[in-house]
Amino acid sequence: MHLGSLLLPALLALPLTAHGGQSSGDLVAAAAAAGRPPECSARSSRAIARGPSIWERARAPELPRYCDLLARGQAQLGDNPEAARESARVADQILPGHAAPQVLLARAALALGSAEDAARAFDRARRIDPRSVEDPHTLHDLARSLARTGKRDEAIAMYRALVPRIDLLGTADHRALVLLEAAHLSMAAAGAPTAAAGAPTAAAGAPTAAAGAPTAAAGAPTAAAGARADLDEAIAYLREARQRTQTQLARDVTLSLALALDRAGDKAQADAALEGEAAGAAPEAARTRAEAAAARARAADQHAGAAAREHAADHLASAAARLRTVDYLAVPEDRLALEALALERTTAAAAIARWEAYLAGAGGQGPWAAPARARLDALRRGAGGGPRPARAAAAAPAAGAPRSRAASPAPGPGAGGAP
Repeated sequence: MHLGSLLLPALLALPLTAHGGQSSGDLVAAAAAAGRPPECSARSSRAIARGPSIWERARAPELPRYCDLLARGQAQLGDNPEAARESARVADQILPGHAAPQVLLARAALALGSAEDAARAFDRARRIDPRSVEDPHTLHDLARSLARTGKRDEAIAMYRALVPRIDLLGTADHRALVLLEAAHLSMAAAGAPTAAAGAPTAAAGAPTAAAGAPTAAAGAPTAAAGARADLDEAIAYLREARQRTQTQLARDVTLSLALALDRAGDKAQADAALEGEAAGAAPEAARTRAEAAAARARAADQHAGAAAREHAADHLASAAARLRTVDYLAVPEDRLALEALALERTTAAAAIARWEAYLAGAGGQGPWAAPARARLDALRRGAGGGPRPARAAAAAPAAGAPRSRAASPAPGPGAGGAP
């Protein structure tokens, strides 16, 4: 049985119990204290305020400066990661052999856009002290560095450890971002190639292929169950995010939830989520419609002809669909899918264009091509037009024609398979 599907309900329940026992300020203070290096920590709350004791200073006279550099570096991470990196380097020179400077180096490297350097520094820190990454902010940066360096399974494990502690993060937006990142990683895992693709190995052993065939067939349901469990995990993360305080990422959460539900085969719930998103965005939609009308009027005055008006309308539709951030995406082409979903209730033509672009690119070769094509065909039928002639063969093979993928003449959009 998939471990994530067993642990996730219990993990998601933990933050909710924290709300009743501690205030948000207490939780944030606890997180800050947890991030203090052990060599800089004292044995009591009063000593924490004083810093290292006189005995600690006698044993390591450079300890106060070392701790001050680390504290300064932590404060510099948000707005001056270069200075934070320098503070970490100097601290490591003053008191080498500790994990805390490596953690600070890793977090600064990630803030500067170097996930590879961050991953190497995190590795050094964890070899020195495996507990050095348990602070929630540090754990988040570790998970992100693993995801960005292709270590998806390790990153998913870190997010599973982090989600029960997200109330220790300082802002609602930060908590929503963690849940979005975790959900999109789980969705990527659901769509990743599985052991079922190992059929060529069985084929290579021709004498035992017959005996191995039942094993391969038995592995297919297991792989399908694992993919479904990963999708369920993504949906659980997104529903948790949706139930929390509304943030600037609320729209991203709703669209991501609709995407995950659609890929899980639950189109009705996906459409219901989109309807809720459209209803909640009514004031913004009214402003967008007013801006669209003004833009069309300006286009009509300045550029006679339907082409100019269509271009202006598409430009506004693009602005309406633009996501606030794409940092949480585990698969870059999912941005087109999310934008298509955002446009389906307001500008069908622009939504069709997004789905076509998704299918013409890497999405058309991926595991989610079939649900994407189904939404595209539904939009075309609703717009009063069937599948375009150039894509008709990809959308539906002729009656009696072989359904082999190898025989399909379709371009990119027809190459995808069902999830």
